[in-house]
Amino acid sequence: MLLENRRNEKINRTFIKDEVYDTLSNWIITGYLEPETKININDLSEKLGISRTPVREAILKLENEGLILSKANRWTIVAPIDLDASFYTYSVVASLEMLALEQAFDKIDDDFINALQKINAKLDLAFKNLDTMELLNYDNEFHDSFIYLSKNPELPSIIHPLKKKIQRVELSFFKDNDGKSNTFGEHKALIEALKKRDLELAKLCLKANWYNSINLVKGKSKNKDK
Repeated sequence: MLLENRRNEKINRTFIKDEVYDTLSNWIITGYLEPETKININDLSEKLGISRTPVREAILKLENEGLILSKANRWTIVAPIDLDASFYTYSVVASLEMLALEQAFDKIDDDFINALQKINAKLDLAFKNLDTMELLNYDNEFHDSFIYLSKNPELPSIIHPLKKKIQRVELSFFKDNDGKSNTFGEHKALIEALKKRDLELAKLCLKANWYNSINLVKGKSKNKDK
């Protein structure tokens, strides 16, 4: 674990627990902490300029989310990426987002649709610029719009940890926006359905968007096993 490359990443002490968690989560998702990297609490606390307690708390939370694995008194590592298991993660998120769309539907107005169009345009630009991280960020922003509009307080806490696993898969296996060429068009079809105020069509478009990603992951998994 080459922590010496990030010597200046000190933690803001105001919200120390959250910042430690966010920092470590980001390092795992982006691959800075690679799968199966051994985690040393002392090294991390020294690197971040904090005590070991918030690091332990962050690691426990990340372990609960499946991004870290540990065996008591023996080892703690970054979880490997399991493409086969990620199929189930995608399926759960897809189902929950369709629920969010249903619960948000009556609140969707022209301003919301215009906001979606702007996000999708930024996503398309990121795709053309081969900026995978930006593309995934705008993709998340697009989908999160329905979650927050639904006003369902349970959804963010369930979906967002799962989406971290998905983002990790996509950053690892879909380089140079591989597999994301249809995302802009799929989002556009969903927006058109919303303009027509057609809930069933919108749900079909959202489902197609997610299941196209699921099929890509299945393809990656099959290629990995060859």
